[in-house]
Amino acid sequence: MLTARTHNRRDCAGRRTSDRPHGFGRRLGRIFLSASERRLSWEDQRAQYWTRLLFCGLALMYFNVGGEPQVRPWASLLLVNLVMSVYGLQILFFMGHAAARPHTPWRQHLTMWVDIAAATFAALADSTLSSPGFLVFLMVILGNGMRYGLALFGEAVIGCLGASILIVWLRLPDYLGMFSVSAVFFLVFFTIIVLYSYSLTAKIERARSKLAHERNIDALTGMLNRRALMERATSLFQSPESHGGEIAVMFADLDGFKAVNDTYGHHVGDRVLVAVAEQILDNVRDVDLVARYGGDEFLLVLPRTSLEGGEIVAQRVRQGINEWARENKIDFNVSIGLGSYPAHGRDLQSVIASVDKAMYRSKNVHGGGGILHAEVAPVDA
Repeated sequence: MLTARTHNRRDCAGRRTSDRPHGFGRRLGRIFLSASERRLSWEDQRAQYWTRLLFCGLALMYFNVGGEPQVRPWASLLLVNLVMSVYGLQILFFMGHAAARPHTPWRQHLTMWVDIAAATFAALADSTLSSPGFLVFLMVILGNGMRYGLALFGEAVIGCLGASILIVWLRLPDYLGMFSVSAVFFLVFFTIIVLYSYSLTAKIERARSKLAHERNIDALTGMLNRRALMERATSLFQSPESHGGEIAVMFADLDGFKAVNDTYGHHVGDRVLVAVAEQILDNVRDVDLVARYGGDEFLLVLPRTSLEGGEIVAQRVRQGINEWARENKIDFNVSIGLGSYPAHGRDLQSVIASVDKAMYRSKNVHGGGGILHAEVAPVDA
């Protein structure tokens, strides 16, 4: 999980330091991070929880219809009913949790391991060696892999393979007694299905990552594009208390950029935009949201950051951009409007409107290049 770092880490020269990669490598990291995120809504997850409940109900029917002969001597029908009932209650609990908090990675992992534990118990308690519990392992692998991507697919394969080895080890005398050609081919086919499913999932994941990259990332700068930032920032503003309560927002616009394009050509203008993006990315945290908002405009959303902290970041960004411009003998500057939630608006759009106005006032006040705070939003009567 991404962690927040403070804005006041400095090296011996007084500039902010970072242990993250810079430049092109930094942008690539953001691309892969954005592409690999799998944020499923409650509607996307609901079917999986109902399937779990269905399997829980089928397990109770399977053992109770078979009666005591269906249960191995070490267990009892009462124990099986108790374990499956607890499993069902766990599903219902996590269903409610998923409805309230759809994107919770730890829940996805935990529910998968609980599924594996329940299937393992069922296979060990079943007097039949070819227990339906093994088919549940396959469902766990395919369900988590197709829904959550390759990382959870691999975790599910490892978990189910380890559980299967444990079952065979604990029931080894029984399995040796029933060893046959059909049993061997069952294992071969099971392995082929898992490997083939992994191959298909890998192809789907690559296609999904490519689509996410094209959909969310600005091709020139490697930043988020406007649409992607608005999606993430809207979610951030819906629960600001969970992100420290204060959110700093900056709107940056290049001064003299049209003249750069007219004088040196658009290829130099593109080089300027890339350099500006790198200066911004080098002065923010991974938890911050930054985007090329359009043309030569950039928007920064900094959670857990006060207006004073935002001022520090704005000064560093402006200083870095001005140093690059001087070193490369290209005449341009940057105007920055700065505001924060909740002082300058109670939602994302109102804060952006406030800092946008501050940015244009900065152009007028400073004649190009400068930082100006947004005006305090009026309090509703």
